[in-house]
Amino acid sequence: MKIIRFDPGARVLHWSHAILFLWLLLTGIHMFLTPKSLLGDPLIKMLHLYASIPFILIPGALYLFSHSIYMRNDIRELMSFKSYEMKWFFEFLKNTRVNTKFNPGQKVNFFVTLLLIIGLFLSGSVVWMKSLFSVDFVELNFMVHDFLAEISLLLISGHILLSLYHSESIRGIVYGKVEV
Repeated sequence: MKIIRFDPGARVLHWSHAILFLWLLLTGIHMFLTPKSLLGDPLIKMLHLYASIPFILIPGALYLFSHSIYMRNDIRELMSFKSYEMKWFFEFLKNTRVNTKFNPGQKVNFFVTLLLIIGLFLSGSVVWMKSLFSVDFVELNFMVHDFLAEISLLLISGHILLSLYHSESIRGIVYGKVEV
């Protein structure tokens, strides 16, 4: 028997964010490794900057304008952490199941991702509007932005590896339904 795991709105949010994240990551790596200057190729810089706008706006727009009760319930559940869920971390290697849609690891991933997005947005905004700030502050934000990007690369790598290991997760986010 199949049940709905993710509705179309949640899948659009996930895949639009995934595609934009990968684009931002690739263009960011290109700028980081470009020997021309600290800012890299102006075209790549522009493509990186303007891809960050929908990366930030799409989740908010989908949440505000989507009438999906599923997505709102998902976000509500992701933001609630029960004390008994800590046991799951200690029994992670035993493949312990939880009786909720999201396990505690997925909830932690959600929070860390949210914090990274906020940090990347704030540090990237300073770099984007660098003429408003001192050179030292902008240089510090370059380092913060790069560090947060490295952390997000590690997080997304773990996310992809765990989703491939738990193949039912892939079916849920691609097709929306999973086997019970």
